[in-house]
Amino acid sequence: MSLSIFIKSTDQLPLVTDVGRKFLGLEDTKSPELAHRVKTVFKFLNGKLGFPDTEIGRENQEIFNLLLRTVYPEILIDLADLLYVQHERPAVFLNFDHIHINLRKDRTALSQPLDQVDEKFSILFNELASLIKNDLILYNDPEWVTLLSESYSFYLHETKNFPWDNPMELVPHDLKAPLMDVATGLAGFRLIHDWPKDFPRLVLADNMPFVIKGLTHFVKLSGKENIEVLNVDFPDGPLGKHYGCILANKFLHHLQRTERQQFLRWAAEALEPGGLLMILDTDLECQVLKRARDPEYCNKLTRGYFETLVEIEDKFCETLIQDVRKIGFDVSHFDFHEYEDETDAYSQFPGENLSIKFVGLEIIASRLPV
Repeated sequence: MSLSIFIKSTDQLPLVTDVGRKFLGLEDTKSPELAHRVKTVFKFLNGKLGFPDTEIGRENQEIFNLLLRTVYPEILIDLADLLYVQHERPAVFLNFDHIHINLRKDRTALSQPLDQVDEKFSILFNELASLIKNDLILYNDPEWVTLLSESYSFYLHETKNFPWDNPMELVPHDLKAPLMDVATGLAGFRLIHDWPKDFPRLVLADNMPFVIKGLTHFVKLSGKENIEVLNVDFPDGPLGKHYGCILANKFLHHLQRTERQQFLRWAAEALEPGGLLMILDTDLECQVLKRARDPEYCNKLTRGYFETLVEIEDKFCETLIQDVRKIGFDVSHFDFHEYEDETDAYSQFPGENLSIKFVGLEIIASRLPV
């Protein structure tokens, strides 16, 4: 199917019909707040998108509204992952276990085999995400971003379902001055949840509106007053503030070497004397890009993931530790390991593992007194 499945018009066939508007899958949910947000999101899209008034347009409209009729509350999380944070959550698939349960409850008579319906659901869902991602006006629409980011925040606040490494394990227990987590991404939600109310100030920095709005909303839900969210476009950094610790967790590989050097110089100025720069990183993306030169390997990657990867220079791990020392940091800990994994975390086909070999490193360095 082509990208013309959906159209940016409501003059032909509407996106949502009376069939889908019933949202029977959301009835008796344990999360009525999230269910309400699902309805709000698709009501918003119903005013923006539709289907062409053709035979295939009518068929797609029917299938899409059957999906809405049997949809589950977490559909918003799946949609947000595909749109804004696929780099951190690469493998996103519709939850057909939920959908099939709702289909049985609804006793909907299907005119096609279930596996064919599932495939059409997936195509429509992914094409909807693709259209939004490629439409910069809709993708960046403040109301739309707020709807999804606050739904994401509410879901995490309600479920405590944090599927990422715990960044609190890196935080010094005797911290006396503010800590900044740069390009915090989704890990910021876990940091907010775990950050003690009697700790120094936590500053979370990112430059993506979805992340900024979601974290700001999550801070409000947490009721914590010692947490600040900043919109920062690194390698530039906020001026006039000094930190006892700066975390750079799986971020620096996104920067070219000259940009990393610029960031390291900023960090040296932003840290108090004796303050710690803590780096956890990997060259996994670079290695996946190299493997993806093989078309067979590339075609197995989760759709859309390849486009999020960033080229970095060879020997990234070596040049990074060299630059940390050259900028003037005192390195107290440097460790790296080679890893080889067989996983379907990046695979378009659940259960079909891909081989990934990469280097991971840890650096702890302190700012020397001037």
